Amino acid sequence: MSPRTAARPAVLVPLIVLLIAAALIIAVLARGGDSDGAKAEEARSSAPTEVQGPSTPDYSTAERRQEGDPLAIGPIDAPVVMVAFSDYQCPFCARWTDQTLPSMLDYVNAGQLRIEWRDLSVFGEDSERAALAAYAAGQQGAFWEFHDALFVGGQVSSNLSQDALITVADELGLDVAQFTEDLTSSETAQAVAENQQLGIDLGVYSTPVFFINGQPVVGAQPTEVFTSAVDTALAE
Repeated sequence: MSPRTAARPAVLVPLIVLLIAAALIIAVLARGGDSDGAKAEEARSSAPTEVQGPSTPDYSTAERRQEGDPLAIGPIDAPVVMVAFSDYQCPFCARWTDQTLPSMLDYVNAGQLRIEWRDLSVFGEDSERAALAAYAAGQQGAFWEFHDALFVGGQVSSNLSQDALITVADELGLDVAQFTEDLTSSETAQAVAENQQLGIDLGVYSTPVFFINGQPVVGAQPTEVFTSAVDTALAE
């Protein structure tokens, strides 16, 4: 046997050992990779789903259709409801009252529209006081008369002090003692605050804003915009 032939087994043994070791290493790495993949998949499956952005509010929730609502006019089951958010120091609200409200009242008188007024006092203390006074007038069934008296000629009143508001109530023939009591009552304050919060919850931060069967109309748009919106709602 030649020296080269005799040395071959000695060379093969280390080579076989190395091959076996390499196979073992590959197997371990493969199992580790599977484990890591499983853990990653588990982490993905247990991760929280993506949070969706805020959706458009359901503006129809502004409608109340409450029997005896002192700030509403029109049949409780009218096919169309307009919810109006207004401020007694808002010149655009005054203009809308003068120019567009009369056309809306034609629909009211025809039994097709109900208007629910909601005071949203964005101009401060005087606005809040006027909202309380208008609600107090509503307790005597005179909300709309009082409302119109604060927007005479499409203009806002220059004086919304408590004395001035009591004078308006007196001129309208209201029971002034009862009006004054209601003006300062906690029940009136709560009702006005709820109307304010309703507007805030719907994202209303300016006036006037209207929802006609849940469809928003922002600002004192031309009368035709409102008549068209009501006609569309009636057709639907």
